[in-house]
Amino acid sequence: MKNLIKMAVATVITLISLNVSASEFCDGFEMGYKTVKGNNVLVPMCPMAPLTPLGSTPYQEGIKAGMAAARR
Repeated sequence: MKNLIKMAVATVITLISLNVSASEFCDGFEMGYKTVKGNNVLVPMCPMAPLTPLGSTPYQEGIKAGMAAARR
């Protein structure tokens, strides 16, 4: 029973941290897209956030992805 509770708590914490990371990525994606296309553009749906490399943040990776999507 204790193991089940521990697993449930670990799962909830993991899901919360992934959601925060995805939110930061999407904020960066929107900023990067608008940097290239301008502020009055309809931003497409945010893609899934990739794994963040060491030395970077989800927001920075979102900016890169948004700029690349706007250039396509």
